Amino acid sequence: MLHFENPAPAKIYIDNQLVKETELKFGYNYLRVELPVVKEEKTVSYRLDVGDFTEKGKLAVKPVRNWRVNFVQHSHTDIGYTRPQTEILAEHLRYIDYALDYCDITDNYPEDAKFRWTCEAAWAVDEYLKSRPAEQVQRFKQRVKEGRIELTGMYFNFDELPDEQILAASLQPLKRFSENGLKVKVAMQNDVNGIGWCLNDYYSDLGVKYLNMGTHGHRALIAFDKPTLFWWESPSGKRMLAYRAEHYMTGNTEFKIHSENFNLFEDELLSYLVNLEEKGYKYDLISIQHSGYLTDNAPPSTLASDMIKQWNEKYTWPKLKTASATEFFEEMEAKHGGEFQVIRGAWPDWWTDGFGASAREVSAVRTAQTDLIANVGGLTMAAIQGEKLPEKITDRIETTNSALLFYTEHTVGYHGSVREPFHKNTMEQRAIKESYAWEASRRAKMLGEEAQGLLQNNIQKEKVPTLVVYNTLNWARSGLFTVYVDHQILPRYKKFKLINENGSEAKAQALEHYSDGTNWVVWADDVPAFGFKKYLIQVAENEPEQSQAKEKEGIKILENQWYRISIDQEKGAISGLFDKELNKELVDRNAQWKLGEFIYETLGNRSQMESKKLDNYKREGLNKVWFDGFEEGPVWNTVRFKGNTSAANGDGLYSFEIRLFNTSKRIELVYFIEKKMVTEPEGIYIAFPFVLANGQLAFDVQGGEIRAGVDQIPGSTNDWNTVQNYARLSNSNSQILLSSKETPLMQFGGINTGRYKAGATPETTHIYGWPMNNYWTTNFNAEQHGGFTWNYLISSAAENSQTAATRFGWENMVPFISRILPGGGNGGGKKQGSVISGWPENIVLITAMPEKDGKSAIFHIRETAGKSVQIQLKNEISSKNLILLEVDVVGNPVQNGSTEIKAFETKFLKVVF
Repeated sequence: MLHFENPAPAKIYIDNQLVKETELKFGYNYLRVELPVVKEEKTVSYRLDVGDFTEKGKLAVKPVRNWRVNFVQHSHTDIGYTRPQTEILAEHLRYIDYALDYCDITDNYPEDAKFRWTCEAAWAVDEYLKSRPAEQVQRFKQRVKEGRIELTGMYFNFDELPDEQILAASLQPLKRFSENGLKVKVAMQNDVNGIGWCLNDYYSDLGVKYLNMGTHGHRALIAFDKPTLFWWESPSGKRMLAYRAEHYMTGNTEFKIHSENFNLFEDELLSYLVNLEEKGYKYDLISIQHSGYLTDNAPPSTLASDMIKQWNEKYTWPKLKTASATEFFEEMEAKHGGEFQVIRGAWPDWWTDGFGASAREVSAVRTAQTDLIANVGGLTMAAIQGEKLPEKITDRIETTNSALLFYTEHTVGYHGSVREPFHKNTMEQRAIKESYAWEASRRAKMLGEEAQGLLQNNIQKEKVPTLVVYNTLNWARSGLFTVYVDHQILPRYKKFKLINENGSEAKAQALEHYSDGTNWVVWADDVPAFGFKKYLIQVAENEPEQSQAKEKEGIKILENQWYRISIDQEKGAISGLFDKELNKELVDRNAQWKLGEFIYETLGNRSQMESKKLDNYKREGLNKVWFDGFEEGPVWNTVRFKGNTSAANGDGLYSFEIRLFNTSKRIELVYFIEKKMVTEPEGIYIAFPFVLANGQLAFDVQGGEIRAGVDQIPGSTNDWNTVQNYARLSNSNSQILLSSKETPLMQFGGINTGRYKAGATPETTHIYGWPMNNYWTTNFNAEQHGGFTWNYLISSAAENSQTAATRFGWENMVPFISRILPGGGNGGGKKQGSVISGWPENIVLITAMPEKDGKSAIFHIRETAGKSVQIQLKNEISSKNLILLEVDVVGNPVQNGSTEIKAFETKFLKVVF
């Protein structure tokens, strides 16, 4: 209470009985009154007398609730946020050393107050076990066994940028933990308000039963209106007990458990528990996270132990305890497990929009991810054919994955990077973060060269040069790839053909010429599943290459056997897209923005996004557009536009291509901008106003497909989403497909930025690509400048299945492997074929990862059609069935494993050659 007069005596009466006498000081006074325990709620009267002043009223007295509060101490691993990455990474190992010492220091404390520590990130523990002396490691193991230190199952805190393969790779430390006798029961994801759906399936066979989500409502909605336990179900029906916890430092931010101010801690905690009860939380036990101090990357401290010790000496109830995260889950499951709701849904993250501020590196990472998938598949192909894998190749694969893990960890850089975009810390920490992307890119491509070097050994050279293309996906596919051909092999200005033994011809189109060679884009048809196809390069010595015809005048209609495209020359976009096979118009001609149209958005301020709204913004198309040419080619025909936009460095530094394919039913939209450096909030969208009667929008996440705004945890992001491989609009008899290799962010039903409405579903069937923005206020990039290129691929079909959509997306994302072989041989050998056959059509092979022995591999697979299937594969080299053994995500045999994969299940099989 506030008293603004001279000190005066005060008396408090309850039901006319004097219960407290004290003296009020000038200013703020904190009075606590003890009342007898009641068994039923009752109303009592109170009176406060201070001199001549009297205050009267009524109080509701409720039965005492036997609250128990578990306090879980951890350090939030936010690499590069508070200090440079090179410092913070090392600090987290030191924290474990200190945690062991603090266990020793508090061994004589009461049991409930002894220091306990939860290792939030598996990375730190993995490095600790590798680097510390044996005696220190033994100390660590003993404290884990006692329950004073706990391990968790997340390598770092990840949003939705990493793909399924990276998240699988992130769990490899759990294998090493198991080998050291260390068990992991809980996964802890903090700060990020979502998590990859595939992890649910991955954890199932590892014994990781629980998921602790420490939320953060900055620029995000929070799932549920209070801390909530529920059974989180994977696409295949596997379950984890998930806990939507409070903020991961609520013990610091709300209760000041680190402050050594007992009165403040006492007041805040009791107020919180009252409010929690009023919200309808019905259990007597609650788990609260905190750090040693009020900061990310905080060192451990014993301050909480001292506070809890003091509390428990004063109060019988509520009872406080230092605890591991698992203690809460185990008790709640045992007592209330049957009460919790079951939710089958993805958990997309609100913060994934921040990666729109790193468009160049995100593109590099997404390319590196799929390069890695293709290239490890190529290495496995070579091993099956009897090739000895290069020495330490699995170490190089692991190093590539490590770079990908460090880039896709949720923190981009310095906490003041938007406020101070050119500060020394901002620039240095941004450079380190970006280095992981380029390291991953370089290493993934070098693995490709190692794979090709082995694969070519199994191809007999022909008299003339040959092109060999390898398909590491598990279905026969037709598609595009780029190959650089030396002029020694394919002289410039010479006409040529690429011919397979069955007489089929691969179409080729020049992209760019150099003094020593040319980059060719090649379309190959029906490359066998997990196999190869060889083309002879036949050069016509006396026939010069025919130049592609160009028209200087703009064109309004572009069409082929599948599509008729109507072009809006004033906007440099598509006003109509008619599918001749479906006999349908695929574009909403009444939409505000045309198909493929460039939209530049600027905000009046960033604070509106902090307030979860957007009401001060401007959106505009191009300032000026002009036709820049038309080309016809064997693979595609191209219409080019240039334009002016205030987002670019100057006039004409934006360009747009419409590529209508001659080889298959597809359209590619290609964008280039030389971006101006802008630190004020800005964003770029690309419009896709698709229309399909009774259409449903859906897209794939890590581990499966969700319907936009439907198949997800309530309150998870629905304004924008990270699309892994494809988005689609489908109805009962057809679908429209969209994929972008470089730009994962899309918005469904409209430009939803700033909507922040839980449970909202798409208002239209439109999609908006979101290639870049800088709308964050903390640790994402404030600006990005220079040249950027991104593509969107469009197709449509009567086949409207998820399996067809999956194949479309994976074919766009995962590249072919190709090799040019000089002539001079005698020919012979197979001209095409699968290395492994027997693939069910409803299976996608995520990765085929070679093992160290070079005689086996781990196949990571997922079912896509919602029906169980038995897996039996054949080695086409030996003509024998392969030995398949079910393993978990880290390669350990699964007890009572099988080769049946259930509906929408993710499974790992060890394949012995």
